[in-house]
Amino acid sequence: QGTGVFEPWLEKLWASRTEANESVLELRIAKGLGSKGYDKVRVSVVAPRLEAFDDFPFTYREQFRYRWTENFLHSALVKLNAGPNELSIGGRKVTVELPEEDTGIRGVFWADPCFSSKWITCRYAQRFQTFNRSVEMLNGIFKDPSMNLWGILGDNFYDQTGELTKTFFDHISLDVKRRFFLVVNGNHDNWVCGGPECGGASDNFGLGQMQYYPADAVASTLEPQDDVNFLDFSVDPDHRREYQSFQNSGTNFLSYHKLGNIGFLSFSGAAKFEDAKPHMEEACRYFEEAQPAAVFVVGHWNSEGMGCLKDMATPEVRAEILRLPGCRELGDRLKYMDGHKHCNYVQAHNEEPIGFMIGAHGMDDHCEAQYGFLFLDSTGGRVRLYYFEVDSATRGDRFEDIRGCVESRGSLASCLYFAETWLDVPAERERGSGVLV
Repeated sequence: QGTGVFEPWLEKLWASRTEANESVLELRIAKGLGSKGYDKVRVSVVAPRLEAFDDFPFTYREQFRYRWTENFLHSALVKLNAGPNELSIGGRKVTVELPEEDTGIRGVFWADPCFSSKWITCRYAQRFQTFNRSVEMLNGIFKDPSMNLWGILGDNFYDQTGELTKTFFDHISLDVKRRFFLVVNGNHDNWVCGGPECGGASDNFGLGQMQYYPADAVASTLEPQDDVNFLDFSVDPDHRREYQSFQNSGTNFLSYHKLGNIGFLSFSGAAKFEDAKPHMEEACRYFEEAQPAAVFVVGHWNSEGMGCLKDMATPEVRAEILRLPGCRELGDRLKYMDGHKHCNYVQAHNEEPIGFMIGAHGMDDHCEAQYGFLFLDSTGGRVRLYYFEVDSATRGDRFEDIRGCVESRGSLASCLYFAETWLDVPAERERGSGVLV
């Protein structure tokens, strides 16, 4: 468990906040649900009050419900053109670039990031300087105009009340925030202690996160929700008071889409598989039509337990949907990424690597101390994953080397000599190539 208090450096950082901090545009860009069309994008802004935003057609403008209610969400599902789209939001000009369908993309993924021990002990926060270095690395990487996507695969800052999340996002640049963002739900996002058996009335159940990181999820297609009122608030945890179970709808976290030439399916392992299966069948039908070069199932849990229900660990979901029409034909092109275990390694192989663990970003586990991230690059006719180990017991501190390379050369793709190649396969393959399991 955690210390119960915020670190002095955080208190000092908050005391130094200025009006400039308050004016930061908390922009979120999420790909529209695949069935709605490739050109659909959800554009959202989180603010401390309802804003006019007369220059942008937000259709949803509401105070957060149930959790993190000091925030207000402004959101709209819009149609964007392939290529750069210049948006005006609150008088700020923001360029959001939608990659041409079937072109390569570049993105960065982590899981289980932490920098404070207030709620849960973040063992390597100081050793790896996880706050400053995660901020600096992201801001440096996303200066590169070829970057498209950032993803966090659950246990998002181990934050029950929202202060840590807000602090992190206050410090990342608009160049990061104007890119597509993909977030999944983890056990500590639901019960800060880590599982339902110790759940309580102050827990989040993903309710704050789903409004702070708004996705265009399956919930938006189910009545009474729609593209305007796109979140399912039917589960009020303080009405039910069943805090030792998942107090949310899994459809708020279940989403599928294609960005460039890569498909993604995201979900919460705290939901029931039988409830998710019809929507996963829809996702497989979509992927059969959309024909991505690869599909990544992105979840948090690598195994059942700690709130993850039967058949809902990420490797299990991949195995289950591989039996479904539309996904069956993908074979080894259906892959997965997860976290939960605080280690970074290639998790599973068939004829080629299919599973990737990226959970070491400040927390400790039975593996060695590690701190790193994954770089997805599907340009140039290949689908590749590169692992950048920023710091570890074995390799030592390489932060300045990697950051300096990105700064001087202008891109992660120019600094691959610091990376391990975890995956490198052709983007163009016949359907069904690879081993079916």
